[in-house]
Amino acid sequence: MQDVCSHIIDTHEGALGSVVARLLSDLPDWAPLPPAFLDALGLVRLGGDVADPGLYSAGEFRALPTTTEAATYLSGAGQVADTYTGVLLRDLLADAGGIVTDPAAKNDILSHYVVATGSDGYHAVFSIGELEQRFGNQPVLIAYTDQAGQLGPDGSEGWLRMVVPGDAAGGRYVSHPVELTVGSGSDFVAGPGGPSTEFHLDGAVAHPVSFDEAGLAALTDVTLTATYASGAGQVTDTYTGVPLWDLLQDAGVLTDPAVKNDILDFYVVATGSDGYRAVFSMGELDPRFGNGGVLVAYDDALGQLGPSGQDGFARLVVPDDTAGGRYVSNLVSIEVVDAAGHRHDPVWG
Repeated sequence: MQDVCSHIIDTHEGALGSVVARLLSDLPDWAPLPPAFLDALGLVRLGGDVADPGLYSAGEFRALPTTTEAATYLSGAGQVADTYTGVLLRDLLADAGGIVTDPAAKNDILSHYVVATGSDGYHAVFSIGELEQRFGNQPVLIAYTDQAGQLGPDGSEGWLRMVVPGDAAGGRYVSHPVELTVGSGSDFVAGPGGPSTEFHLDGAVAHPVSFDEAGLAALTDVTLTATYASGAGQVTDTYTGVPLWDLLQDAGVLTDPAVKNDILDFYVVATGSDGYRAVFSMGELDPRFGNGGVLVAYDDALGQLGPSGQDGFARLVVPDDTAGGRYVSNLVSIEVVDAAGHRHDPVWG
């Protein structure tokens, strides 16, 4: 079936996949479709918290705004350099009507993430915060062509592939993608607000732990200067704190060693005392992949932190973000979540 379908799709520039996508577009979001069927026709199912879920064909991707990105990454076979053309993941989400958010929750878009699934069941998570232009602005692509010939009817990676130009290793370069699912962390629950004095790191970790200022200050620290846009204008400050990745490593994320790159299935939810929250994918934090230098800061030059500071004893600092939406202040919780535990298809697994 793969060879026949590949020939027809290649000849007619995705016409068969587009026709099939239209025929199946009225199926409910939860209706199961075999991954091999989707992969053979170059179809990707977009579902979850989007306004207009449905199927996209390789041909339909070509009709969306095009982006070309050069990327170099480490694979099992060594260093790979290629140039890819495709659709930005954030543009695809916009084409589907955007992400459905809670209007009562400030910046609720930052509590969402996307899980990309390949035809073999391989998964990787992307936070919306790392994709959005106002924040991380990472040009993650669903690529449909490349210079090295990895993609297409004779390519080893299928009709489509996730491409993550900022990642050092290729773990989130999901090949043969058949599903993109938008999810979110826990529902927004307003908190009392006010200065925080400790936070808890728990969820899918071996060693849940709580930290106050003294506990953080006892760990190996990092000092960095960050500039970000806030509601009051541009802010530049110098922070001292502990890398979030170090705290997660010490807590021991409960990954399954039998699952390839299982760490990429996890995300982190940071919550402030007023209930404000933001999600980070583990892939953007892990030094092997995105290597985002997110800091849990407990001191700063401007006095935002500390006993008389407005941001409590600890806040997140995200130096690569343009706006400060993920600089969660008055930190009370850091929760590690396994996205794979939130997905179950009753027929196809």
